[in-house]
Amino acid sequence: MVESTLIAREEIGNMGVVSGKEMNIEAALVLDCLDTDILIVSSDFKVIFANASFLEKVKKKKEEVLGNYCYSVTHHRDSPCEPPNDPCPIKKVIETGEPSIEVHTHLNSENKNFLVNVIAAPLMNKKESLGFLHISIPVKDEIKITDEMNKALEKTQEILAVVELYQEQVIELKDKTKKLEETKKQLESKLDELVKFKSVVVGRELKMIELKERIKELEK
Repeated sequence: MVESTLIAREEIGNMGVVSGKEMNIEAALVLDCLDTDILIVSSDFKVIFANASFLEKVKKKKEEVLGNYCYSVTHHRDSPCEPPNDPCPIKKVIETGEPSIEVHTHLNSENKNFLVNVIAAPLMNKKESLGFLHISIPVKDEIKITDEMNKALEKTQEILAVVELYQEQVIELKDKTKKLEETKKQLESKLDELVKFKSVVVGRELKMIELKERIKELEK
């Protein structure tokens, strides 16, 4: 388990999970490059991120998906997923604090059914909740469903590890950029002081030259 990315149930409950709007997710670029269908869903089940693979699968543009409910986008229904047919893995994550996997029947752009392993896990940036990672992996062999579920969980952990590493690198880069900006401001401030000091010194030298010339004139 990626401990800094996955958090306990109590912490999930205390986090202000964003709801219902697109947000700036640092790892969005990485998620967009993966060939796995990935959503990031808010606490009120609204899609706040959809990667290119998912959009291609459902044949929709980003603006058609973002802000819509996940169950509407994946199941074409108007209420949250429920047992016995489609238990909601996100609800289980909130209840247990652990990643959850369920077998769902999703609908493609042509309203045709296909089985998928749906994995949900909390997505964190340090102590800030970014929502819930929602990963859909098609079931290839129903007879080996247990093996496929285990592989899907392993793939999810790999994705979470990549996301965490990317988030850390971006944060580190931002910290370094911030320090460079602070150093730049300090140097600019010192440069301004030097310019002012030089101006004062030059002004004094000019006055000294002027005084010397006046003294010479008086001595004549």
